[in-house]
Parts: sequence; C-alpha cells; structure tokens
Amino acid sequence: SRTLVVVPSLLTNKPQIEKLLEDLEVRFLANRDDNLSFGLLTDLADAQQEILPEDEGLINHAAKKIEDLNLRYGKNHNETFFLFHRPRRWNPVDKVWMGYERKRGKLSDLNHLLRGKSRESFSAIVGDERVFTTIKYIITLDTDTQLPRDAAWKLVGLMAHPMNHPVYDEKKKRVVEGYGIIQPRIAISLQGATRTSYSRLHENDSGIDPYTRVVSDVYQDVFGEGSFIGKGIYEIDTFEKALNDRFPENRILSHDLLEGSYTRCAFASDVQFYEEYPSRYSIDVMRRHRWIRGDWQIATWFMPFAPDANRRLRKNSISALSRWKIFDNLRRSLVPIAQLLL
Repeated sequence: SRTLVVVPSLLTNKPQIEKLLEDLEVRFLANRDDNLSFGLLTDLADAQQEILPEDEGLINHAAKKIEDLNLRYGKNHNETFFLFHRPRRWNPVDKVWMGYERKRGKLSDLNHLLRGKSRESFSAIVGDERVFTTIKYIITLDTDTQLPRDAAWKLVGLMAHPMNHPVYDEKKKRVVEGYGIIQPRIAISLQGATRTSYSRLHENDSGIDPYTRVVSDVYQDVFGEGSFIGKGIYEIDTFEKALNDRFPENRILSHDLLEGSYTRCAFASDVQFYEEYPSRYSIDVMRRHRWIRGDWQIATWFMPFAPDANRRLRKNSISALSRWKIFDNLRRSLVPIAQLLL
C-alpha cells in the first residue's frame, strides 16, 4: 500500500522554500517507512504575466533541495522525496495567470500523473517516475500541518482494512460503502497556540471552531460518516472515479465537503494531526471569510439538481446526510451576524 505524503503549496521566495523543505524532512523523520514517499505539489503566485524573471530561480532552488534530501538519506533513485510543479495558466474569469483550479486542480493533476496520464500539467518533476503507478494512497496536508510520529502508517492501515474498502455505485456515481477518504483529528499545536497574544487568547475556545476542536464526531458515531476538511488520506482510484470531471471550472473554492460527500469520508479520532492557529485577527478573519464564501458557493448541492463539469444541471446524487451538512454550514455561517444583530 505505497503512499505519497504531499503538501500543496505556493513557491514565493527562497526562505519560504527552505521552510517547506525543512518541514517535509521533519515529517519524513517522524514517519520513516520504505513504502512512504514525501512530496511538494507547487504552483507559483498569481501574476499578470505567465513567466516572471524570478520564477526559474525559485523552481531550481526547490528542485535542488529535493535532490539533496534524496542524497542525504541514501536513496540513489530519488524515490523518497518528490517535487511536482505546475506552470501558470490563464484564467479568463479572474483575468490573471495562476495555478489551474488551485489546490483542487493540483490534486487532480497529480492523480492523473500517478495513473500514467499526460504529464503536460507539470513543468518540473523531480523524483523517480517509475514508482508513480505503485502509489495507492495519498495523504494531503496543508503547509502548516504537522504529521506526528507514526501517524502516516496508522492512516494507511485504516484505509487498507477490508471493512473500509470503498464500494463505488455506478448508478449513484458515488461511494456507498466503505470509505474513499479518512479524515484524522486536527488539533492546535503547542507552538501555534502560544506564539502570539491573539492565538493564546483563542487556544481554548472550545465549541467555537468546529474544524479543530472535534474529538467525537456525531456524524461518524451515528451515521458512520465524517466530514472531510482537506487534510487526510484518500485512495487515488476511487477519488478520481468519483470526482473526475465532476465540478464546473472557476466555481468552487471550498471543495473538501463535496469531495467527502461523493467519496464517503470517515473520521478517525485516534489519529491526530497538528496545525497552527491564526496568529493575528486579520489572518483569522480571512480564513473564516474563505470558509464561509466556500460554503455558500456549494449551496446549490443542497438542491435536487446540481451543475456538472459543463455547468448543466444534473440530478444531485449525494446523500441526504451530505445535503444536511451543507445546510448546517450555511446555518453556522449566519450565527456571527445573528449574534451581532441581537
């Protein structure tokens, strides 16, 4: 059950790249296994032109650091650490050169690459491409997500368990038994909780932030399903079968809940990831704005019909429970406004 741990990110400057590679090395040292590989899945920052003068230097720097890691840990064929870099593409809606469909596009392009399809979506790949077809699972992390010791193989073990194997229904076009995604518990790291006055103020705001405070999940306990929040493990083949050409372009910012609805997500409370709490009020507001904006963008999927990749309305096949989750997120987004009005 070979697994790739991948971190979708942007390449912005050399110090930031150094930090990305340092964190990737730490994740590797905490989860050393012959069947685990680690990679960066990168884009460049949005720009008004396709290529900027500093782009080549940033890509070459990241590639050199990946090669150095492979040499340092005795891998002659670059089969432990990888770099997958995509060029900018023109976005006619936003009128800017950017990474296609951002994080969702990154993972989709990576899935296609690992299954032997065109590599044209990537302008630079570092690592032994012969191992691509042997990779069965992907663990996706955010830039600030820590992967604690032995957390990776525990997730792989859960995915590989026979009772959790996903069963895809061709009629409903979604997973109906087993799980295509497993979402671990997310907690605030000690460093992230104490680095600023703002983060210390909120480190114990239990019940306010549903994404980082959950231990026992009502949906998992009662209905046997959890909610995907973007950091977890998924099976490549099932993920692509359920989601390939599923959503319209330039339409969905917050894709995690929908991905979990079609691939069926489980919540594993005994496997824990750590991430940092926003250090400033402005960063926290931007994050919450991004969540709420994403929740309202997928409100259509609460209805009986939803758009497909060609923006034609089709019968909505997600379960009633998934529709309730979408509605509940919309309800939750209105709570701060209601409190202010009261």
